[in-house]
Amino acid sequence: MPLKTKLFLLTIVPLCIVFVSVVWISVFQMKQLGENEISLFETKMLESREQALLDSADIALAAISHIISDEAIPDHIAQQEVKKILRNLRYSDDGYFFVYDQHGFNLVHPISLELEGRNLLHLKDQYGDSIIGSLLHAAQNGGGYHNYDWQRPSTGKVAAKMSYAVWLDRWDWMIGTGIYIEDIVTDVANMQRSVQSNVNNTFFSLTSIFVISVVLIVLVTLVINVREHRLADSNLKELAHKTVMLQEDEKKHLSRELHDGVNQMLVSSICHLDLAMTRVKDSGDSEQVKHLQGSRNGILSAIKEVRDISHAMRPSALDDIGFLAAINSLLDDFISHSNIDVSRVLSDDITQPAPEKATMLYRVIQEALTNIDKHAKASRVEFLFQQLGESYQVIVRDNGIGFDRSSLKGNDGIGLRNMRERVEFVGGSFDIDSAKGAGTEISILLDVG
Repeated sequence: MPLKTKLFLLTIVPLCIVFVSVVWISVFQMKQLGENEISLFETKMLESREQALLDSADIALAAISHIISDEAIPDHIAQQEVKKILRNLRYSDDGYFFVYDQHGFNLVHPISLELEGRNLLHLKDQYGDSIIGSLLHAAQNGGGYHNYDWQRPSTGKVAAKMSYAVWLDRWDWMIGTGIYIEDIVTDVANMQRSVQSNVNNTFFSLTSIFVISVVLIVLVTLVINVREHRLADSNLKELAHKTVMLQEDEKKHLSRELHDGVNQMLVSSICHLDLAMTRVKDSGDSEQVKHLQGSRNGILSAIKEVRDISHAMRPSALDDIGFLAAINSLLDDFISHSNIDVSRVLSDDITQPAPEKATMLYRVIQEALTNIDKHAKASRVEFLFQQLGESYQVIVRDNGIGFDRSSLKGNDGIGLRNMRERVEFVGGSFDIDSAKGAGTEISILLDVG
């Protein structure tokens, strides 16, 4: 076998083995990490929706419990009262309650009145799933969830829906409510596409490096072949060293890109801010130093959040100075950096919220003020936080430019969607009212505790 072929094989075979091993390990690990992240994301989203449905069902049962428990009220009168309450009980854009008897006859459906009085026991969705029969079965077995397709009132389109049903023993009724979950399906599909795209990009990058390496090896092998045999060993060792170093550099690059991208950008921002702060301090502009320091603190907080990836992380101000003082401090900071007048009403006798709810309220109020500062072009903000019996009420209202809510149906934007999900996750209700030129009002109603 010619020396050229031996040298070529001696270099290419190990490189191919290393390349196949690196590609297989990288692709396998990326797929595993992606699948784990997708599974965790989907599980958390479904769990939050299940909890929201359970909380909504509890609210409905609480609303009719005084009628159900009063045996002095004749059945036909009590039933009418319960139907009336459930028919008018609504939450969010598409949240309502429905009632069926044990035989599958619809008794209450506030959205599709034409269904009331009809027997829908054998109603099936487009996949042949028995909707009402499954819900009746779940309710009769202590309450349970069921997923199916149903027409969404806000869009008129059939969408995936999750419902929770409970059994009313007094009259053998099934009471249910549901949340549309097509956004979860969409988000999961987007994550799957993103993971697959990352896998493909990694594979193509490694393949390109391999091809380039092969070309370089062929060229070097040709050069070595025309030189004296006494230089062959030296050149071969040098080539092997370069190949190993190239592989090590690529491993470091992949590791840095996959694991440290976000943190590196945030750290870089801190460095730029430190440089800017040094220059501003030299100029004696203390106000700008204050703003830059605030920005620096915000980025440091973001670094910690990226590192911890913790949904339950508690803002430090809540522990340091308490909930009401933290909200007042948040409003003061907002006034300071936005120059927007704020009219606030905060009662001193408010019951301290539970840690999880305090964190959620702080974050939602913070997000609302940030949106006003960025988008509303407002000159005045009205803020109300009060306790109404066993509920907290929060209202944030501005006199800004507002927006058309119809353009946001099905996609409230990342910020608004996060706010809504935070509130609904702890069993509260979130509502936003806005129109072009008429400002925006965000209202939250949340149980105390």
